Amino acid sequence: MSRPPASSGDDLKPVVMRPGFGAYLRETWQRRDFAMAIAGGELRGQHMDSVLGNLWHVLNPLLLAGVYYLVFGVLLDISRGVENFPAFIVIGVFVFHYSQKTIITGSGAGVSNEGLIRSIRFPRAILPLATVVGHSIAFLPAIVVMLAIVMATGEVPGPEWVLLAPALLLQSVFNLGAALIVARLTDLFRDIENVLPYVFRLAFYGSGVLYFPSRFVSDPAVLAFFDFNPFFAFVSLARGPLLAEMAIEPLHVAVAVGWTLALLVGGFIFFRAGEDRYGRG
Repeated sequence: MSRPPASSGDDLKPVVMRPGFGAYLRETWQRRDFAMAIAGGELRGQHMDSVLGNLWHVLNPLLLAGVYYLVFGVLLDISRGVENFPAFIVIGVFVFHYSQKTIITGSGAGVSNEGLIRSIRFPRAILPLATVVGHSIAFLPAIVVMLAIVMATGEVPGPEWVLLAPALLLQSVFNLGAALIVARLTDLFRDIENVLPYVFRLAFYGSGVLYFPSRFVSDPAVLAFFDFNPFFAFVSLARGPLLAEMAIEPLHVAVAVGWTLALLVGGFIFFRAGEDRYGRG
């Protein structure tokens, strides 16, 4: 009996072919209800063992802003001519904390859902997407509190305040791109989850959250670092409409848009490249 010819490795094909980018995006959109369900479950699970529950989504940045104002605004007095320093601090802390918490949580989106990944077939990008959606929903009450504090410190609402909405929407998309990247990196190197809090601690002090850089720094190279820092750009885009003494700078708009597009496209490609290995441990 003759034996069938041996097949080369090039002739072998996977049983399940990876869908193209268009098909992958369509399937992700079709599973949007699934993403919302995951986001809702994560929201309900956070702080479930604490007395105040999910109020900590608001209390955490509020307490941080209070501590930073006491230390840097009262004890050290580094306001350097910022007229409404309390509102300046509150906006900076709330906006930065939104990205920090979303991206750090997004880093564990894959490794913390390995059981789900092994049980159900779905586009894995839904996991970091659900994290961003969940934290964006949780941030809505914080926005109300932030605006209330800004008004309580003397700022008068005006038509320019509506510009805060597209700024925060753009920041949410930026958070998604960053979450896609760190989720893949954490799947490759589990220590990333432990390193990220320290990275954000450095980023916090290097993003103008507590001070206005041009009033402390004169070196053009250092000022350029701030101008092209995405976190400084998003903090500035939030302060611009809300504080009478601030203005929206076109450069900060360009920087925020540029970083968002780069991270979203690059993050999606980078995350999808590891689609076949998520959940393998």
